[in-house]
Formats: sequence, structure tokens, C-alpha cells
Amino acid sequence: MKIQHYAMLLAAATLLLPSCESMGDFDKVSTNQANVASQTLPATVISATQTTIDTSSTSRNIGTGVGAVLGAGAGSLLGRGKGQIVSAAGFGLAGALAGRYLTDSMGRTTAQRLTVQIDGSKTMYTVVQPVYKQFGLIPVGTHGMFQLGGNSQFIPDGASW
Repeated sequence: MKIQHYAMLLAAATLLLPSCESMGDFDKVSTNQANVASQTLPATVISATQTTIDTSSTSRNIGTGVGAVLGAGAGSLLGRGKGQIVSAAGFGLAGALAGRYLTDSMGRTTAQRLTVQIDGSKTMYTVVQPVYKQFGLIPVGTHGMFQLGGNSQFIPDGASW
């Protein structure tokens, strides 16, 4: 009986792993960024504010559910009879709260809202992008290239493509 509980806990824990996805690395792209055409234009940052890209509600709900299952599974290993039920319920609630917290904290990404002006024109674009570890925070006045397309982003001069 206890082996089944451990197997259930292990299976539930593996569901949480996909939500641990990393963001903010310029050298890596997601599958929705592959085979996307974009136009690259020289531009200068005219406004830069720091913001946060938040966890999706789907990830948050999955983290809460997985935490509840893990907690209830662990709690069901304790006590007997009604005590086992109370333990499973209490641990399930604690697991749900922990799963939600972990998913929220892992899913937040430091980002910047950049407004860039295309060189030689009055055309401006605003983009929210992660603060890439290779670039850090991009200050106002930075010159670079603005990729306009399915996954628009600003790349400062001197950055390696």
C-alpha cells in the first residue's frame, strides 16, 4: 500500500517540472520563435521602465493542483482512520499553498518595457522583453537593432547575434 503512495507522489512531482522553465537567456529560443521572419531596423531607446512578466494562470493552477496532490499523498501516510483523513486534508492544503507560491516565484521574470525610435523616422515601437542576462538593464539612449516581427525585441549594439 505504501509503495503505491510513493509512486503517486513521484508521478505528481514530475508534473511540476515543466513549469520550471527558464526565461531571460538571449541564446535560447522557444519553439514558437523558430521559423519566424522579422525585419531588423536600427533604433534608439527613448524610454525604458522595469516591469515583471508574471506567471500564467494555467501554470499557477497546475502548481496548486500538484502541490495539493503531493501534500495529500504525504499526509495520507500519517495516522490511521479519521486521523489519516485529517492529516491528508491538512497536508493537501499546505501543499496547495506551497505549490502556488513556488509556481508564482519561479514564473516571474524581470523585464523591461522599451520604447524605441527607428533611426531617421518618427516611427516608434514599444516592446516588453525579458532582461537578458547577456545585456542587463538597457538604459535610455542605447542604440541598437529592433527586430520587428512575430517576436519583436531590441538588441543593443555590440551584442552577439
